[in-house]
Amino acid sequence: MGGKASILLVLGFSLIFLVIGHNFGNISIRAVDNLSDYHIEGMAHNIAVSAANVAANAIFLDNSWSAGFNNVPYQGGTYSVKVNTFGINSKKIIAEGRFEGINKIVEVILQPSSFSKFGYYMNLFPGNGFFYTGDTISGPFHTQGKLRTKGSPVFLSKASARLGLQMLSPKDPKFYGGFESGVDIPFTLDTDLLKNAAQSGGKVFIDSSSGQPLDLRLLFNSDGTVTYSTKLTSSSAWSAPATENLTTLAPNGVIYNNKGDVYISGTVNGKYTVGTGLSSGNGHGNIYLEDDIVYRTNPINDPNCQDLLGLVASNNVTVMDNAANHDNINIHATLFNAKGGISVENINSFPPAGTMYIVGGLIEYQAQITGIVSGGSIVHG
Repeated sequence: MGGKASILLVLGFSLIFLVIGHNFGNISIRAVDNLSDYHIEGMAHNIAVSAANVAANAIFLDNSWSAGFNNVPYQGGTYSVKVNTFGINSKKIIAEGRFEGINKIVEVILQPSSFSKFGYYMNLFPGNGFFYTGDTISGPFHTQGKLRTKGSPVFLSKASARLGLQMLSPKDPKFYGGFESGVDIPFTLDTDLLKNAAQSGGKVFIDSSSGQPLDLRLLFNSDGTVTYSTKLTSSSAWSAPATENLTTLAPNGVIYNNKGDVYISGTVNGKYTVGTGLSSGNGHGNIYLEDDIVYRTNPINDPNCQDLLGLVASNNVTVMDNAANHDNINIHATLFNAKGGISVENINSFPPAGTMYIVGGLIEYQAQITGIVSGGSIVHG
């Protein structure tokens, strides 16, 4: 029994070692295979990335380029590129890299930088204005002029100014996102983009009979409708108000008054842009806030708010001097002012009022005075 047991023991260990040796061999083979597959897939991906870079450079040199590429030899493989245009000045690059039977796709979306990224942008900072204690700018801030502060205004995100910083006593501004001087971000506007968008799926208001300036009044309703009326700027009589579903009036959400002013208030339900045509002076092209303009869902309380409003004025966005605005005004929108800025009607005789709350963004060609305190004027408060 001792001899047979020894033989069985030797055979058992031999079998175990054979199995282990076989497994080690398979592991080594699989490691080589995995390394080879990784190399092939990595090459296909890198070819696709390189193709996307080549296409991005072609678009940089000519923003109308959309020819793409087809089966271009590169690094032992080939690549193809398609360029799709969507939205306003946005392009998607779809680059496919191929190497030894493996295909990898890389997609890149290119679009111009937007002023809407700023909480507050102003091109010209008035020499007699400043940010004052109580002013709080939540998003990024920039001015092409000199940033002037007095007391302790608060900038929660990065602030920058092309011409530097001037602090008036008491000198205690709060830059929680940092401050940078010498940053140059020129103010530009393509006036055709909004008009073209309104003409191809939105709503354009125009005096078709004589081409005179036409004023437009919009009252947004929380049920997704808008009540609107019009009048010639030279007249005081508004047309009978009409109420229409916004998805019917302006399917793509763009409302444009070709020549005249816009008067706006209400509760916004959805995503919309309201704009005015350019004028040669300040006679029209303004947007007047008759009362609060707010979202159906308050974005401060609900960060998942789906409502959105852009107001694009060729001149000023103006808070009207009326009873509704004499306590405070709530503005849920991004405001773009092509020639002016946000202003208060009859600022020098406007009665003592509360606070101007803006939830969104403010982009101004030239900042306007929105408050008066002892010793100077507040740019925004």
